[in-house]
Amino acid sequence: MTTIPTTIPEDLRILVLRYSSLGDVALTLPTLDEIASHYPKARVFYATKGEYAPVVRHHPVVEKVLTLDGSDPFALSSHLSELKALKVHAVVDLHGSLRSRYLCWRLNVKKTVRYDKETKHRHDLVAHKTKTPATHTVERYVRALRGIGIQAAGPLPLTVPVPKSTAQDLKDFCSRNSIKPSDWVVGLAPGATWETKQWAGSRYAELADRLVERYQAKLWWFGSPGEQGEIEGIRGRMKATSAQRGLNFAGNKKLEETIRLLGRCDLFIGNDSGLTHLAVGRGNRVVAIFGSTTPSLGFAPWGPMNTIVENAALACRPCHVHGRHSCPKKHFKCMEDITVDLVEGAVVRAMKRNR
Repeated sequence: MTTIPTTIPEDLRILVLRYSSLGDVALTLPTLDEIASHYPKARVFYATKGEYAPVVRHHPVVEKVLTLDGSDPFALSSHLSELKALKVHAVVDLHGSLRSRYLCWRLNVKKTVRYDKETKHRHDLVAHKTKTPATHTVERYVRALRGIGIQAAGPLPLTVPVPKSTAQDLKDFCSRNSIKPSDWVVGLAPGATWETKQWAGSRYAELADRLVERYQAKLWWFGSPGEQGEIEGIRGRMKATSAQRGLNFAGNKKLEETIRLLGRCDLFIGNDSGLTHLAVGRGNRVVAIFGSTTPSLGFAPWGPMNTIVENAALACRPCHVHGRHSCPKKHFKCMEDITVDLVEGAVVRAMKRNR
């Protein structure tokens, strides 16, 4: 690992690598802000999977997003050729996977820096060998920039950039769907990749009914295409009228549109998932529900506008770095003990915070 010399090339070219997943890509945004702050004239390129490109595409420092589309050797070879053609001076590997390491090796760029995953520390947390929290992922990403001469005083806020047309597009969408400026819009994302990260659908339904009945909330439901049916099942459990059950965007909106719509939400409620990080980046007050994973692993929502709901006293948490398909203890108390009353209380506390 070497640093960029004191004499910085006028056409300094930096390549940032982060291929997955949605939340991890979102958490790299403060790193791009730091690069822009320290090297405002640099040409910055970002490599990721095509499905996550909208998260970084509109960042003012990013000249081009290069996407890896497919997992076969041909796709990787084609992607590598695109990266080589950039002739970059430095590579910032914010993934640290076998794939990103391979690409760095093939690019053969001397000024290559990589973030510290703190793998052993996080596994020690899971094995309950330590209680000391891991460094937040945002901070670890930013620390990697020291290798290219950036000594950041502290990570900047997480902000998801959007095109200039977003405000008008959002205004038009709300007008078509009878959402007034005075309406209180709540985003909900009940899904997550791992089952042990998911709060019960029946409880989301009960919470949603309370939001409608007690606070006159307008509900917007977010999720991946595969979660569309799950969300319909939750809405079907609600006692509210069909109109009061809100709009289900899962599977109906592309990621770029989802990012835009999150900007109208006054509050967002979700599990430990990528959409929760996007909601933070769009300026939402966020209530995040944690089950088998814990904020101590370094993936808590970034910033001061977030309220965590968890069973903090449960000794078996965390049981995995990323989550599991089922509870190894068979009781699933990490989520079962989180009642609707607890989450509603977190909603009330969150709404008292100034944005």
